[in-house]
Amino acid sequence: MHVIRVPLIVLCFIILNTVAEAQITAKLIDSQIRLDGVLTEKVWESADVVSDFTQRELSEGEPATERTEVRIVYNEDYLYVGVKCFDSEPDKILHRELKWDTGLNNDDRFIVAFDTYHDKRMGFAFATNANGARDDATFLSDKDPNSQWDGIWEVASRITEYGWSCEFEIPFKTLRFPTTEKQEWGINFIRYIQRKHEEILWRGWRREEGPTHLASAGTIIIPGKINPGHQLDITPYVLAGAEKERTKSADDVVRYGIDLKYGITSNMTLDLTTKTDFAQIESDKDVINLTRYPIQYPEKRDFFLEGLETFEFTQGGTRLFYSRNIGIDPVTREGIPILGGAKLTQKQGGYRLGVMTIQTEDEGGFPSTNYSVVRVRKDVFDQSYIGFIGTSVLDTKDHDNQLAAMDFGYRTDKFMGKRNLDIQGYLAASSDDGLRHDNMAGRIYLSYPNDLINWYGLYHTLDDNFRPGVGFASRVGIKNYIWFLTVSPRPNIPGIKKLVFKPFDINYTTDMDGVLETRNEEIRPLGIQFKSGDNVDFKVWSKYDFVDQTNGWNIFGDTVIPKGTYTWWYYDIQYTGSRNRAVALDFQTNFGDHYSGRRTYYDTSLSFKRTKNIALSADMTYNHITIGNNEFRTREYGGRMGIDFSTRLSSSIFVQWNNRTKEVITNFRIHYIPRVGSDIYIVYNHQLEEEFDYRTKQNAAMLKVNYTYRL
Repeated sequence: MHVIRVPLIVLCFIILNTVAEAQITAKLIDSQIRLDGVLTEKVWESADVVSDFTQRELSEGEPATERTEVRIVYNEDYLYVGVKCFDSEPDKILHRELKWDTGLNNDDRFIVAFDTYHDKRMGFAFATNANGARDDATFLSDKDPNSQWDGIWEVASRITEYGWSCEFEIPFKTLRFPTTEKQEWGINFIRYIQRKHEEILWRGWRREEGPTHLASAGTIIIPGKINPGHQLDITPYVLAGAEKERTKSADDVVRYGIDLKYGITSNMTLDLTTKTDFAQIESDKDVINLTRYPIQYPEKRDFFLEGLETFEFTQGGTRLFYSRNIGIDPVTREGIPILGGAKLTQKQGGYRLGVMTIQTEDEGGFPSTNYSVVRVRKDVFDQSYIGFIGTSVLDTKDHDNQLAAMDFGYRTDKFMGKRNLDIQGYLAASSDDGLRHDNMAGRIYLSYPNDLINWYGLYHTLDDNFRPGVGFASRVGIKNYIWFLTVSPRPNIPGIKKLVFKPFDINYTTDMDGVLETRNEEIRPLGIQFKSGDNVDFKVWSKYDFVDQTNGWNIFGDTVIPKGTYTWWYYDIQYTGSRNRAVALDFQTNFGDHYSGRRTYYDTSLSFKRTKNIALSADMTYNHITIGNNEFRTREYGGRMGIDFSTRLSSSIFVQWNNRTKEVITNFRIHYIPRVGSDIYIVYNHQLEEEFDYRTKQNAAMLKVNYTYRL
């Protein structure tokens, strides 16, 4: 009997101890923490300590090579996270970033992630490095973070004799959570020791999990009632400047507007905006498009980025809500004035709701237009959901477009034991000026996204008359099939992290009658990820394209690819350099056939970041293409310099040119943050035309000030 009982007792102890370790209780304090980056206040000494971190990279399941201690305390208004990152070689800590929201992926850094509804669906992430640089994001579980989101919070860091330390101060008003007497949230801690390429986590350290895998997060208990208040952020702005076009007199510019954010409850937020201005946004990178399909550009505007994950409805290359369609000319990418807008987001029980309406002004040939979106998601099972989206576009010239769609996502991390399985699908219908036939779209997607084997397959169809008015679809009137497989073993070879083999990646598209339009096939005989952070890939591509335009397709300049079918092969070599070095190089080339001709392609970028104050980078893309008797070259050049004086004062200059527009575009920006949530921008934009001996085509100088009053 004793032989049986002892193992059972030991097993029960292990299980109970594991459960206990996955939970931390925040300690209530009756004072504020002085943020100086060192944990000298006595309240830190009595707080629970989390120190059991485990490697995800490079050695899964092994203990961390350096000790980390995390403590959490709180008062009625703030949550404080104190961290000690011990390091046996403090002089080797990488800390080159200083500016807010630059991205800290090349530095030693610490991240705390909260799942405030404890529903394993959506989280907030706050990150810092040893300089006290800040980065934050919202994210859906297992999805790429929305790193453009900016919350109001503070942090301070300090390099110490034992390593480095930091203190986070996060107002409860910045977060969203249920109204309950006691808060119980999901939480995780992630540390990167960059020179070792070591990624360590408190929970979710398996390679099939990771920092955004909320289902594996631990738990934080905040036992006392906190005061979220009725958050009211009022952010007025004033913009003054001048702009001038060649042959025209300079125009003075004075604009003003206001944004308002009201936390109706701790889980319901109303955003209002009027006379919205985005003059401080850096210019898009101009890209020469050598395909027959439009390019998606990223959203950069704060109003649309706030709560973006609530409205997310992306299925492959099709997005049923694409905010870049609102208030931006699709050709010139110039802003169209926004008269006003409102957005309501709410999380109640298992439901997540988003409602948005925007009214643009009559400007530049675009009539005044209303854009409206409703998005609902209902949590089902452990990590899954069902949802609905409805969109509407109505302008003053009587053009109207409506869309309605249902979607679902089933996800589990317990397939075949501890593997991930993801199944998604949607069905949508549109009505464009009353056109209601051949107007459907739908997709089914099955994925097995795991470390050794990553496989997915999908079927996607979009009818000829499907028109997502507030969305993006690069092609309609098609049926699309994709089969994808990578195998990534981790052999015990010195210096190599893992190998990547791609036996097949087939993207097969037909018209609605089954006639083949395009086929892209990639085989990757070998990819190598080195422990140094360098990556090398060798790929072989097979392409098929049916050019159906009667007069052919004008690919560039005077070069036309005649109507017909084309099949060709080419080869691709890519190198990505480690960001641990002060100088980092990325290089890609492909060469081989191209339609009925030949193509040689080069893309390279070089970055220099030796200190925390100065960053330099340059990039170049080059194509040499021959089609029949025609020959052309495309060239794109870009350069950027950033000078960061502190975490709150930075400047940057971005210059680009390509031989399609033949314009030199320069964007210069100074950004000062007097307090978190408030900004002062000085922006200067200048366009020069090569055709007129690089004379000025257009230039503009702006001063913009916005200040947030938090009540």
